[in-house]
Amino acid sequence: MNQSPSHYNTANTRELVLSLGDLAHLFNAPRIDPLSNSAPEVLGVSGVEYLFDSLHLNKKRQRARTLVLLLPSGKTSSSLGTETTRALHSLADRRIEQERLALRNTYRYGWRVTGVALLLLALCLALASLFTSELTEGMRPLLRKTFEYGFEIIGWVILWHPIDVLGFTPLAIRSRIAALQTLARVEVVIRPDPATKS
Repeated sequence: MNQSPSHYNTANTRELVLSLGDLAHLFNAPRIDPLSNSAPEVLGVSGVEYLFDSLHLNKKRQRARTLVLLLPSGKTSSSLGTETTRALHSLADRRIEQERLALRNTYRYGWRVTGVALLLLALCLALASLFTSELTEGMRPLLRKTFEYGFEIIGWVILWHPIDVLGFTPLAIRSRIAALQTLARVEVVIRPDPATKS
């Protein structure tokens, strides 16, 4: 099957190329069409989601400045590029706002659970030290060691969740923001899709 360019022009890192059967498919998921020349239509996802996935965690593609949309002959016009650029930027800006809100909420939640986790860690370490003190000398050595090391492990394991929230979750959110910032920056150019010409 003769496929048109899917989403990325390797000869020009400043240009993304996306083939669509209809401009509406840029923002709305089409029906799955395994025989389509358009990758988003084959997958049944909107063009924006397809582009977002291709840009996510890909610094090279995030340098793109132009999005070339290849549409069937007869579905292109000179005014579509400007209108589509404005619509794409508006959508990307709103999604960036959502991600930034999620980032702020993540930090807020992270610091809150960090305080709780530190209190629980202190409690677990205090209980662990109890089983090394004279107060528990009458217990069997194996049982004392089990409780001592058990409470220490529990305390440090509890601390992992806030580390994950504050250390790793923001990285994922920031990477999504970077991909969306590319979509909020590119200029859209509409061209006829050579693959649809008779």
